[in-house]
Amino acid sequence: MMSRQDYVNALQTGVRTITFTKKDGTERVMKATLQEGVVPATTGTRTAPETNLVVFDTENNGWRSVIIKNIKSFE
Repeated sequence: MMSRQDYVNALQTGVRTITFTKKDGTERVMKATLQEGVVPATTGTRTAPETNLVVFDTENNGWRSVIIKNIKSFE
């Protein structure tokens, strides 16, 4: 299993496909990134728990939070 920092490093280099189980038990596939130039400029600071990964959903153009332990695949 990858560490939180491993996920962040990979997301900073391009768009990745993340498959995970949502809190309601359904499965979701999301294309996400943290790549500079793709994500919008942010204002203010907001931190997520270490158990979560905050990513930019490129298909829905918005920020999302994923519980790391619920990630099934990361490509």
